[in-house]
Amino acid sequence: MSIGTKVRQYREAKNWSQEDLAIRLDTTQTTISNIESDKNIPNSLLLSKMAKELEVDINDLLNDSSNNIMSNNEFSDHAVAAVNQYNPIFNIQSPEITESILKNQEQITKLIELQSKLIERLLKK
Repeated sequence: MSIGTKVRQYREAKNWSQEDLAIRLDTTQTTISNIESDKNIPNSLLLSKMAKELEVDINDLLNDSSNNIMSNNEFSDHAVAAVNQYNPIFNIQSPEITESILKNQEQITKLIELQSKLIERLLKK
């Protein structure tokens, strides 16, 4: 059973709307809807808040077997593997990323120069 399905079941058991849960979590109804429909997976902070608000153990949301996601404050190997499937690893030394970073830095430099010129013009008036 998916995280989204479990969140929906626990939320409905409390007779809360998606909006009710969103308010309690300081997020939007759209976020809750996307999680419940498995379009998005909550980050660890939101997941922790959900478990607390829904009064369930975080392992109940993450897992449908008896294997715990965490024990002794450490993530289990299968939990790490599950998270990694949603977090692709990027090679920060790849030419594409380096080129993109340099291009962004050049654009920022140009914007700062333009801003400085504009400020100079405004001060001359």
